[in-house]
Amino acid sequence: MDQPTRPDRSADSDFSFLMAVLVAALLAVHTLYRAEAGQTTGFYPLRCGETALTLGSSGFFLTQTLKALNETDPANAPELCAAQWEVMAAGLLLIAAFLQFELVQYRRRTGQLPDIFTAS
Repeated sequence: MDQPTRPDRSADSDFSFLMAVLVAALLAVHTLYRAEAGQTTGFYPLRCGETALTLGSSGFFLTQTLKALNETDPANAPELCAAQWEVMAAGLLLIAAFLQFELVQYRRRTGQLPDIFTAS
């Protein structure tokens, strides 16, 4: 008797994290719009949320590329090379997201990124 198979949830997970990246991009656009409109406060929560979503999504995509690398047949050199490049690209994106997150924290500590919302 065949064992029942579990549904593949990786596509749902990928979609969820792609939505997180989209929300982060919308937060970035909203922050830029507020800055262009002359708003001078309330940027920290938006930038922190944006960079946290980007950082989490980048980490997820790195785990996905590592999983793909692990499942790649070592005898197939072109696929192995492509999987290695994907891991390197995902790793560099994660590093960039982490640096961006740290930059937001630094700018808040130095007073360059106000964190209080006010109506304007």
